[in-house]
Amino acid sequence: MKNKNQHFVTEAYIKAWCDPSTPNNGAFVWVFSKKDRSIRRKSPSSLFSESDFYSIYDANGNRILELEHQLDNIENKFISLRDNKLQSHLPLSLDDRKTIVLFISTMFARTKRFKEEDKQIWREYLDFIETLPQDLSAKVKQTREYKDVQELHIKQPTPYRLFAIVNMAFSYLFLMKCAVYEINTKPGLITSDNPCIWFDPAVANPNTPMTFYGLGSRTLNIILPISPKQYISLEQHGPDGYIDLSNKPAIEEELVDPLNWLTVANADQFIVVNQKLFKERWLENSK
Repeated sequence: MKNKNQHFVTEAYIKAWCDPSTPNNGAFVWVFSKKDRSIRRKSPSSLFSESDFYSIYDANGNRILELEHQLDNIENKFISLRDNKLQSHLPLSLDDRKTIVLFISTMFARTKRFKEEDKQIWREYLDFIETLPQDLSAKVKQTREYKDVQELHIKQPTPYRLFAIVNMAFSYLFLMKCAVYEINTKPGLITSDNPCIWFDPAVANPNTPMTFYGLGSRTLNIILPISPKQYISLEQHGPDGYIDLSNKPAIEEELVDPLNWLTVANADQFIVVNQKLFKERWLENSK
C-alpha cells in the first residue's frame, strides 16, 4: 500500500550519519540502544517508522495522506538546503530561514515519543471524565470536544499536535538568531529518535527568576544536529550565520561531548552514530 510506512524521523535526515566504511557504499548507520547499550548496524530506511503513523481515516475508512505529503515536501526542501547551501556555507535567504524553522518545528512535534505522550494526556482526560458525578459526566460526553478526543486524539493525535506546535512556534522561531556550527571531531555529532532539543538554561539556574520558559523565554535554545559535522542553534540573543569551530580544537572539544550528552538525554530509545563508537561520558546521568 502506497505511503504505508511513514517515518517519524525522516530517512533522508538520518542518511547524513551513514558510515562510509559500511557495505553498499556506506548504506548503514550505527544505532545505540539506551536500554541494553547494544550497538547495531542499520539501514536508515528501516529506522524510526510505523505503518500509517500520520494517516487519518475519513468516515468511510479511506486513508487521508495530506499530512504525509506536506511533511515530505518540508523534508525535501530542508534536505536540499542542507546538502547544498548549508554544507557550502552559502548565504541564507528569508525563504531558506523559513525552511529551517519549519523543518525544526515539525521535527520537534512529529516523533513517536510525543505521540505516545499525547495519547497518555488524552487518556487521562477521558479517565477524569469517568470520575465526575454521573449526570455531569453524561453531559460532558455529549459535547463535541469530548467526542473529538475520543475519535481524533486517542486514535491519531499527531496531526493535531503538529498543527498546534507549528502554528504556535513558527513565528517565534523565525525571529530567533540562526547559527550553523561546523565541527570536525570524530565521530562528531550524534542524533536520535527524538533529535530536536529544546533547552532553556534558565530552568536549571537557581539564580534566574523563573517567570516562564519555553516559547517566549529570552534564554530558550533550540538545537538540531543536521549531520556529524553541523548543527543548527536558534537563540533569541545568540549568534547568527556560520560558525566554524574546526580550526578551534580546544573550543570544539569542550562543546561536542556536552552537546552529544544533551542528544542522548533527549533521546527516547535510540541514538544514531556514524561510526561504531559510543562514549560512556555521553550516558552520564541519562535515563
